Amino acid sequence: MSRFAHGWLALREPYDRAARSGVLADRFATALGPAPRLIDLGCGTGANLRYLAPRLAQAQRWLCLDRDQELLARAAEAADARRRSEAAWQGEVRFEALDLATGLDTLLLDHAGITASALLDLASAAWLDTLAARCGRAPMLMALSFDGRLSWHPALADDDLVRDRFLAHQRTDKGFGPALGPDAASHLAARLEAAGQRVATEASDWRLGAADRTLLEAMLDGVLVAAAEVQDDRRLAGWARRRRRQLAQGELGLTVGHVDLLALPGPP
Repeated sequence: MSRFAHGWLALREPYDRAARSGVLADRFATALGPAPRLIDLGCGTGANLRYLAPRLAQAQRWLCLDRDQELLARAAEAADARRRSEAAWQGEVRFEALDLATGLDTLLLDHAGITASALLDLASAAWLDTLAARCGRAPMLMALSFDGRLSWHPALADDDLVRDRFLAHQRTDKGFGPALGPDAASHLAARLEAAGQRVATEASDWRLGAADRTLLEAMLDGVLVAAAEVQDDRRLAGWARRRRRQLAQGELGLTVGHVDLLALPGPP
């Protein structure tokens, strides 16, 4: 599974929080009931826990999984700080190291609500098929999956070239086998519907402008590195120069398409 720097996760968390579908999150919370038990796949520093916990019943129990020990330590520190500052909170949180690429079969996925954030687009078709097959009748909420939409403002002639290279990189192996990238959420939705789950999706896009320069710069850097790994040439270099000039002048904007997916047991 791909590793992510703490700085990147901290940078994106407020944008993720603003973009997520509160409607789907509340429906997920209702489906979990008064004493929810949850498994958070690829929890990172605990952003998904921080977003969902206030929406759930107090007697909630979490198993938060990630293979990165440093991120797990940061997540545990944040959870401990919450306990100290909110004495009435009754939630139980456990953090464990697990490589999800190989450890999915060890989890009792049909006995808990399943959730993750910014995970699906890293996964392969085979891994998503296994997830769908093993989740049983458990409620599932998968937030902020990149869906392939990458729209720069103002438009440039080579935007499609850069996007195509970036998407090609998104489909390389991220630790789960060849990733589905922008097709991951729709693939999982189809598998869950075939298994009898009710699936709903909502857009959870980032819309970045001049006020979001730090994240814009990080996104631009990341797109350029990924695109160059697929093919580096003069057209990419020229596009990069123009975009960096626009960034410096406060003229650059970007929409990054994400989708939130909710799956619930029962007939439509």
